[in-house]
Amino acid sequence: MEGGLHDRDRVGVQDAVLLEDYLSEEAFVNNLERRFKEHLIYTYIGPVLVSVNPYKDLNIYTSEYIKEYENRNFFETSPHM
Repeated sequence: MEGGLHDRDRVGVQDAVLLEDYLSEEAFVNNLERRFKEHLIYTYIGPVLVSVNPYKDLNIYTSEYIKEYENRNFFETSPHM
């Protein structure tokens, strides 16, 4: 799961509208690649959710994980379905 701002260089940003060059396709793809390498397959673009298929099980649909998202606004947690 994502941590604080110090992880930004390693894991990218969880909302693409926060990219410094948010109009750049290269910056967007680079951010998706960073997140994918850290097994973070979901990224927001504002209220839209983008998913990159990992083609493997990431165990991100457990009961415990799902409870972290119950009764929370989408901006309070990491991007997820």
